[in-house]
Amino acid sequence: MAMRDITELMNSYRKCSRNLWNVYFSKRKDIGDALDVFEQIRELLFDSIVLTELSNEGVAKGEDIPPPTLKVIPQRSLILIKRLSGPGEAGYWDEEKDMIVGPDDITLAFVDYFDFFRPPIVDFHYCLCRILSFPSHAVYEGREALVEVIKAKIVHDESAE
Repeated sequence: MAMRDITELMNSYRKCSRNLWNVYFSKRKDIGDALDVFEQIRELLFDSIVLTELSNEGVAKGEDIPPPTLKVIPQRSLILIKRLSGPGEAGYWDEEKDMIVGPDDITLAFVDYFDFFRPPIVDFHYCLCRILSFPSHAVYEGREALVEVIKAKIVHDESAE
């Protein structure tokens, strides 16, 4: 299985996004508009910083390029699993208390970086993930989960593309 460790590349994107928000957007009067613009810029940053490094040298352009398969590999880390809730209800990250997972316990797909509190300062303390496989707790497969950035590696699964 061809897995390329891109943790440092992703950290560059994370730091750039974090700095952009904390320095330039967090103090704006219209925080809603600032969040909208910031999310659009983050997509461009991800494309520019991460995707350009991972893209194949094929002829596909624009929307023809499939998104990369990024996986989060926890290094003996606490995992927070999102509790199921109804439409329009708040999501809570307390499905399991004090659950620790290691690299062989679970397969996680990277979704985004996450923090509980946005304004005024953001750190992107967590990797927001989708649980792909969790043999000891199969009922959680497909759910969202959080893993601390400092206790995880992010890899590009080149064989999945």
